[in-house]
Amino acid sequence: MQGTAPPRLRAELRGPRAVWITLTDAALHRPLNPAAYTLTTATGRPIPIATFLPSERTDGLLVPAEDLDIRRIHFLDIASLGLRVPVSFDGLFRTLYSPKPLGANVNQERTHTAFRVFAPRATALTLYLYASPEADTPTATHGLVQDADGVWECTLPADLHGTYYDFTVHGPDEPGNAFYERRPQHISDPYARVNVEAFGRSRVWYATTPATPLANGRPAMEDVVAYEVHVQDFTDLLPVDAAVRSTLPAMTVPGLTNAAGEPIGFDYLLDLGVNVVHLMPVQEFLHYPDATWREAFGADAYMQEMGVAEENYQWGYRTTHAFAIETKYRARGTEHGAQRDQFRDLVQAFHDHGIAVIVDFVFNHTGENMEGQDFLFNFNALDRLYYYRTEWNETKQEFAHIGPFGNEVKSENRPMVQRWIIDQCLHFLDEFGVDGFRIDLAGVTDKQTLQALMRRLPDDVIVYGEPWIQSADPAFRTNRDWTWYKADAPLTFFQDDTRNAIQGPPSTPRNKHHDRGWAGGKFDERYNVTRAIANSFPDERLPNRGINYLDIHDDWALADRFARRDWNGLLGVDEAPYRLAATLLMTSLGPVVLHGGVELMRSKGAAPLIELVKEHAMGATYIHGKRDTYNLRKPNQFLWETVGQKTDTHDFAGMHAYWRGLIRFRLSEAGQALRIGEEPPAGYVRFFQPEDHALLGYVIGDSVLVLANASDRERIMEGIEVPSGNWRLIGNGHAFDHEAGVDGIEVTLAGRTSHRLRVPAQSALVYSGTRE
Repeated sequence: MQGTAPPRLRAELRGPRAVWITLTDAALHRPLNPAAYTLTTATGRPIPIATFLPSERTDGLLVPAEDLDIRRIHFLDIASLGLRVPVSFDGLFRTLYSPKPLGANVNQERTHTAFRVFAPRATALTLYLYASPEADTPTATHGLVQDADGVWECTLPADLHGTYYDFTVHGPDEPGNAFYERRPQHISDPYARVNVEAFGRSRVWYATTPATPLANGRPAMEDVVAYEVHVQDFTDLLPVDAAVRSTLPAMTVPGLTNAAGEPIGFDYLLDLGVNVVHLMPVQEFLHYPDATWREAFGADAYMQEMGVAEENYQWGYRTTHAFAIETKYRARGTEHGAQRDQFRDLVQAFHDHGIAVIVDFVFNHTGENMEGQDFLFNFNALDRLYYYRTEWNETKQEFAHIGPFGNEVKSENRPMVQRWIIDQCLHFLDEFGVDGFRIDLAGVTDKQTLQALMRRLPDDVIVYGEPWIQSADPAFRTNRDWTWYKADAPLTFFQDDTRNAIQGPPSTPRNKHHDRGWAGGKFDERYNVTRAIANSFPDERLPNRGINYLDIHDDWALADRFARRDWNGLLGVDEAPYRLAATLLMTSLGPVVLHGGVELMRSKGAAPLIELVKEHAMGATYIHGKRDTYNLRKPNQFLWETVGQKTDTHDFAGMHAYWRGLIRFRLSEAGQALRIGEEPPAGYVRFFQPEDHALLGYVIGDSVLVLANASDRERIMEGIEVPSGNWRLIGNGHAFDHEAGVDGIEVTLAGRTSHRLRVPAQSALVYSGTRE
């Protein structure tokens, strides 16, 4: 539906005797005669019309002659115009709001437990309590009562901490509904603190005591050097006890070394020097049950090779329970719910070493409709028409989900969905002490909701997100108050223009000289590189508006893009341009985010570049090879044995040391000039742009000089003007050390205003200067 216009007729239910209509095409002549309108129920029963009251040229109030059941589906026809549309609930839904705590909450005195669920069109909700997650028979059932704002609730006089529970949601058996009468299933609680994986029951749990804050406060946005990492990828191959391997506790085990005695895991990350750990999703997300998965793929050679024959490995971009921590990330042998304390302890461990923790949130879509499925975890059954963007499918006579990811959460015109988004962010701040959020596909969430979120968060919380991919709903796309992009972004956005300029776009590479950006030989990208360095693309009013990066989880890995052959970094990497790209990124203004393992030339080359569809009992899973390894375990694993190695094909030790040097320089006093959040003064960044577009020089803040040569042979750069002072070479394209300096062709630039310097091939010379 992208690019199409909204429907020409809109009808909104505003009350039992009120249907508001709008003709969005001014060329259409709106009938004034009530007889021109036909209003029917979902079963086809006609509703008599009392009158039509015009308001504006395109709007008016249709008044039924009898009360409508405002929970039911109705349709409006204007036969003379050939138009038929479902009557939207937006007129009612946009006015419903409740501040009551949702989910299951034990009071402070631990004498009562309250259960609350928002389901505005349900006719009844029943709560079922269980002694275990597998119990066939509930220990008790309780009917919930609905208040005037659509919240169903009951309070029981007991401390039910640890009790398992679920619900049935009842309502009309009509198109678009998934109430028990239409689909007889139990559902879990969308606000549950604990859920037994995606398909299981919820569990009542006490609020978690958060980690203590960072001693020196959260990093300012301009100071952010974030390291994106996936819990399972990072811990899969660590030499830890089997009970904690691939779990949250494994991430913070100290004292680990590889066979060569090199620090790995937690100690490695501390030594690298980043100040923000950016965790890929840790909220409960969709995994297909292990038994179902093994039955389908236990003997599948490809799935065995990719490490996914035994379990449905996922990155986690399919949230099912936004307030719960992923079950598979808890230490084995611990009870359901223990993962909450284990996650809090992870945050605390990093805080104790001065490192902030942010988490990747995916509230633009949920796991209920991934890969063509239509599961009833919670929102689909509570009210699909409230929680999701849908469209009426006339052929199927059904309300269908829209969007390329199975569904789209409807944040606009839905105050309680807007609240759900804000609540989960506040929950992770209040109960775990995290320091911020990366928002997946933030462009699918309306601008007003994101602005409301930013107003509710403390000023020092770190927030950035993806601006691309707007909603597939044409009504959303044509509303300037909802849709947004970089120029009017309500948060710091991923600056893909920087990625494209320095190392190339995310599309599958074909030609080394055209698909690896300026650092890889596409010299006509030099102008865009200057904008990347200064964070001055047209959409960036301030350096903090965009966060710069090279690769990230769902892009081609940098090592594969810069591979020597077959686009497979496992076979060797063109390390000189790789380091050049790193230097350009790390000497740009504003915040940066690194793809975890980039400093180890982490490759996804173990995954063939093929597209597959694998069938199992619950549907299908789609495999994209190394262009998107979201469900392939082996290609994503951190190969810890490479730390400290130098082989015939890779200088892992040298590359690690180079990135470590860049990170430490950027966050040092000497690198302060790179970390500027406000609008720089005129001349703050000065470029030297020789006629040869393979060369680029720049001075930042009169204290950092970079001379970059992207060509495959040594070049001379002339006319380099820097302030009179002491300049020390701290990076020569092979080594980087701002504290001790590095050996190079030039050691100092002292007391001169113009210089002629030799720059090695595919390298960058970096100088740190102080005025005399």
